[in-house]
This record gives sequence, structure tokens and C-alpha cells, in this order.
Amino acid sequence: MTQARYLTAAACLGLGLLAGCGGRMANPTPEISIYDRYMTCEDIRHEVARNYEAQSALVREQVWAEEKNDMIMGLSLAFPPGWFAVDQTVEGDYPEAPQEIEVLALGARNRHIISLAQEDQCWPDPKVWSPAS
Repeated sequence: MTQARYLTAAACLGLGLLAGCGGRMANPTPEISIYDRYMTCEDIRHEVARNYEAQSALVREQVWAEEKNDMIMGLSLAFPPGWFAVDQTVEGDYPEAPQEIEVLALGARNRHIISLAQEDQCWPDPKVWSPAS
């Protein structure tokens, strides 16, 4: 009887560990910050560049999560408890993946700070782009 309890406990622990790989919560960037009014044109350019890099990283993360799900689903044919490790947040029937929510929030943040830069006449950077060229 004790061997059955150990086996049950081990199975529950294994399923719990697999279920822990099932995704993450979105952590979107706020569109507006109270420090926006103190940003210089150079600060805005740097933040826009950082946000674009973060968006690229989030897209790569989502692609990896989808590929990981495909791999887990394939392995789950032989080991059915593996289905508990599938990240449901990146599947097609889920409204929005956490990565999509964060990418949209970074895009909204970029639009906001670019509009601030345009008000200060420092966007686009005249050294990089001008309407005459």
C-alpha cells in the first residue's frame, strides 16, 4: 500500500512540474509615464529603439513557445501526461498571448512618446531623415 502512495505522489509531483511550464502572465508597459514631460529628444530616441528591440524579443519568445508546444504535443502521443505542459496562452483559440499584449503595449508607448517628440519638433531626426530627401 505504501508503494502505491509513493507512486501516486510521484505522479502528482511530475504533473505539477509539467503544469508549471504552462505559460506566463502578461506584463504590459504603461502607455503614459509621469516622467514623459521631462524626456529629451535623445531620451525618446533611445526609448523607442529599446522598445523596438523588446518587441522583437517578444515575437521571438512567442515563436519559441509555439514551437515548444508543437514538440510537446508530438511527444505527448507517447507520454500523455505531457499535455499538461502545453502553453495554452499561445494557442490559436486563446484571445491574445501575453507576448501579443506586451507587443501592443510597447507599440502604444512608442506612438505616445513619438507624438511628444513631434510636438517638440525633434521627430523624425533631421540628421537621419528629412522630407526633402
